[in-house]
Amino acid sequence: MENFNLGSMISKFIINYKTVKPVSGSGVPSSNTSASAQASSGASQTSFSSSASADIQMGALSGGDRSVYIKDLMKLPKNLNELMFMLQKNLNQVQFNRLFEQQLAARKNLLSQTQAQILAQLQGLSTTEIQTMLKNQMNSQLANTIKNLQISPNQLINIADIASLIQANGKDAITKLILAMTSASKSGVNDLSQLKDTAKLINASIALASTDNPAQTLKTLMLLYLPWLPLHEGAGFDLEIETAAGGENDDESLLIITITTVNYGTVTAVLILETSNSVHINIECEERFPKDELLLRLQSEQKHYSMESVISFDTKKSSNNAPKPEVTNAKINMSHTNEISPYLLLAAHSIIRHTVELDRNFV
Repeated sequence: MENFNLGSMISKFIINYKTVKPVSGSGVPSSNTSASAQASSGASQTSFSSSASADIQMGALSGGDRSVYIKDLMKLPKNLNELMFMLQKNLNQVQFNRLFEQQLAARKNLLSQTQAQILAQLQGLSTTEIQTMLKNQMNSQLANTIKNLQISPNQLINIADIASLIQANGKDAITKLILAMTSASKSGVNDLSQLKDTAKLINASIALASTDNPAQTLKTLMLLYLPWLPLHEGAGFDLEIETAAGGENDDESLLIITITTVNYGTVTAVLILETSNSVHINIECEERFPKDELLLRLQSEQKHYSMESVISFDTKKSSNNAPKPEVTNAKINMSHTNEISPYLLLAAHSIIRHTVELDRNFV
């Protein structure tokens, strides 16, 4: 890791290719160029090759799309519960995808043309409309299957495994980006800024994730799965994770989350793992905070994880005279441990994500 220098790699790339003559009339690669970049990056076995990589400049990617793009590059699943499932089952992304090959095959081979025509006549729809309707149903079923993955409550998540995964997959992603930039430059693409920015963000995740620093690793993981700001702070959100010094009174079943919002004051959530799949959550907030909306969101998510949580609120008077912070920031206090309950991790992620979203959507 110490010898891996992204800046040096990109500098060499720029020196080697800055004299390449641009293709006149267009700064956007053709479909052939995109296909070449995909082949060069060796990403044909990932969703990256068939989706985000089609636009080499990432001009249309932002927010949630960019988050998906980065996780695709790093061969990480879209949702955090999928990652928990993969870690518990010791699966990589390819092995995880194979679990759903049967459903994916069924989605691709829905009906023969004759069957579609007969069904269309019965339903009073066109053949195309019937095929589209069935595809949507299959996509919905597959999404629900993934959303309701059974996570083992008794199997803790090893934080060192998360660090190793981020480091290994992050380095592979950097290699893909370097090869993609090389291919794009040869084809006359001048604006590689977004690819370089993405490489910097992924390189930052590699540097933060450490097998002997669980706090930094969890911080990297949280930022990866906060959809508006993958791997990056400072643009409207800051995250800090503190660990106790360790000792006999260290409680591995307790997390304290303090979120300082721009519009609703301070929100403090205490998470206590009472049993392997039961988390008690007490949230202290100001009266004006939309606690009913937060409760609905948390309950909607947690039912997919078979989590038996009890959520309570303590409200205090709103302080209208307090100065507003410039950005929303969150701090997690946890014990110094190398293992964590998947349910504590999922609950903490949900509380941070939804609280920040409610703050950002303040009217």
